[in-house]
Amino acid sequence: MRIYSYEAIGFNGQLVSVEVDIRRGIPCVEVVGLPDGAIREARERIRAALRNGGFEFPLERVLINLAPAGLKKGGAAFDLSIALAILSASGQVPELDFTVLALGELELSGRVRPVAGVLPAVADGLAAGIQVFIVPQANLPEAAVLAGDKAWPLEDVGDALQLFAQLIRGDAAPPCRLDSVDSERPQHAIAPAAPLVFPDFADLRGQPRLRRAMELCAAGGHHALLFGPPGSGKTMAASRLPGILPELDDAQAIETTKIHSLAGILPAASALVRGPVFRAPHHSASAEGLVGGGRQLSPGEISLAHGGILFLDEAPEFRSDVLQALREPLESGYISITRAEKTVRYPSRFTLVLACNPCPCGNLGREHAVCLCSAGEIQRYWKRLGAPLLDRVDLRIPVQACAPEALATGAAEASADIRSRVLQARVIQAARYRDTDYVLNGQLDVSGIDRFCRLSAASRHLMQEGAARDGLSGRAWHSIVRVARTIADLAGVQDVSAEHLQEAWQFRRYGDSDWFWQLP
Repeated sequence: MRIYSYEAIGFNGQLVSVEVDIRRGIPCVEVVGLPDGAIREARERIRAALRNGGFEFPLERVLINLAPAGLKKGGAAFDLSIALAILSASGQVPELDFTVLALGELELSGRVRPVAGVLPAVADGLAAGIQVFIVPQANLPEAAVLAGDKAWPLEDVGDALQLFAQLIRGDAAPPCRLDSVDSERPQHAIAPAAPLVFPDFADLRGQPRLRRAMELCAAGGHHALLFGPPGSGKTMAASRLPGILPELDDAQAIETTKIHSLAGILPAASALVRGPVFRAPHHSASAEGLVGGGRQLSPGEISLAHGGILFLDEAPEFRSDVLQALREPLESGYISITRAEKTVRYPSRFTLVLACNPCPCGNLGREHAVCLCSAGEIQRYWKRLGAPLLDRVDLRIPVQACAPEALATGAAEASADIRSRVLQARVIQAARYRDTDYVLNGQLDVSGIDRFCRLSAASRHLMQEGAARDGLSGRAWHSIVRVARTIADLAGVQDVSAEHLQEAWQFRRYGDSDWFWQLP
């Protein structure tokens, strides 16, 4: 029997073989294979856990090797695999004809505590041909997503003998009790999660332009900038955006769940993260917190938002280096974090929504208010966003305070109605991009635009005139066409017309200069 544990290395990782040699000599325990402090301390945890579980800790010289020896290993998830390897080497549990991957932290009482990173470990274990996965009870739904009936729970190390006996007899794994599993489905199937509840767009009165922009953002995966005075509805609109997004498909859900599992934020006894994910870090977040990194090279907010929304409120208050670090992930869909010893890579395909005031004091353009900011202060405020980042944002929406008569009109169109149109547009895009690497219109590059965004001669002439008049960059040109493609999809038409381009142009014009504040 070979027993394995797992060392996470970014989005992927390395299976670690746990070997135990017991020989005569002065009683001691040695752990080799570049263990960290948590693994070295496991000797005492395992000693007490085995004793309290009804087993004997060998009173001989115990050598524990974690292979490959050149890979640094850390964390308390190695406890269970080391304990089972000691029990096997000392003959206290029967020998299995299986390869086993075991993950779990041991309490002194023998109870097995849940750990992070179970789903990535199971994925790599299945790829390597592991036959049995032993995990804490709370991690069973997570492991069963991929491993199915190969995943076995262990609540207490004292139950290891019974568990090994069941494996030898070939018993079926106990059912994984998921609230979302239909009684007619296999117990370990990838089941739909319970519906998520988000604030409703019916609460957002008036603001037709803002509501339209949020619909385009959701339908095509376009990045957006909302700017306007405080209290005008920017945060209100962004927080309701997940309510009009579709749930993640199986592949996206597995990727997102793996990231959340590695970050240790997956709720206990949960299976797949079906999303849509909504992450809203504070503007004091560090580069490591937003992009990822640190000593463990952990995923950051941009990876935790994979498949969903990353909302940066008060965007100019974020550090400039933090904001500019978003530029490459916005286009590539992943982030590579390089440190002296290694490079890790995380998926980071998200929709970015930025929100900010029009000026440092927030009163610029606000009726019955006085802005005390100088022109230089306003320019420096906007300069914090940076032109290269802003150039990657398709939708720029100026937001004004809602008129009192609009507030008194009652509920607006509900999220359910908007979501139905978004889903129809997503279905059109899924069919269009079935055999390509694209998923949404917001991901189209130059070749994709040439292939899937057919412009008539009149539309092409309109774009050429507008580009010459407004001095558009190549990226701005492509941005307008991408948004127009989404407008056409929402309208259910195949070709992009001049009308679609004109509407898309209105969402692109703001932010490159101070045009908005010069309007009457």
